[in-house]
Amino acid sequence: MADPLAGQSGSAHIDHGDRTARTAVLVDRLHAIVTELEEMYPGRKFPLDGHLVGSIGEAATEALFDLTLVAASSTGHDAIAKDGRRVEIKATYGTRGVAIRKTSHAKADALIVLRLSRFPGVEDEVVFNGPLAVASQAAEAVQSNGQASMSLSRLRALNETVLPDHLTVDTEALEPDAE
Repeated sequence: MADPLAGQSGSAHIDHGDRTARTAVLVDRLHAIVTELEEMYPGRKFPLDGHLVGSIGEAATEALFDLTLVAASSTGHDAIAKDGRRVEIKATYGTRGVAIRKTSHAKADALIVLRLSRFPGVEDEVVFNGPLAVASQAAEAVQSNGQASMSLSRLRALNETVLPDHLTVDTEALEPDAE
């Protein structure tokens, strides 16, 4: 495999596998910087959150589920699955939940929620992978900011009810046959 840090930083010159490897290396660097800052300022946290975490989650989900990302900040969905379904992607480093905008319900068919790992070599957790209509059962009331919180524990429980043919993408189908 080519060195994931060699060459141009633009995705046009890097194939999908190399781009995924390079992304992992760069995200590891971000976490190293956060750790160093937290060591320099004991008791103070420097969380990666907001738009950056969303973009990291979208990049991770693109690779994990072989999705096609749409233009950044598209209303209601972040990617398109191979079968044409519109997919909303949510990601967090936290343990409590994610928030989803009401506009997603009108635009997205499916939802993938990842709990991102902060540690190299530790896989991200797929908290939910299935129809947005199923996941919406975990949503609390819409707040004044237009978002409804969704508990990770509730999403995990709902994920157990998603039938295999309703998965956004069956990740086992993406893995090469082990022989």
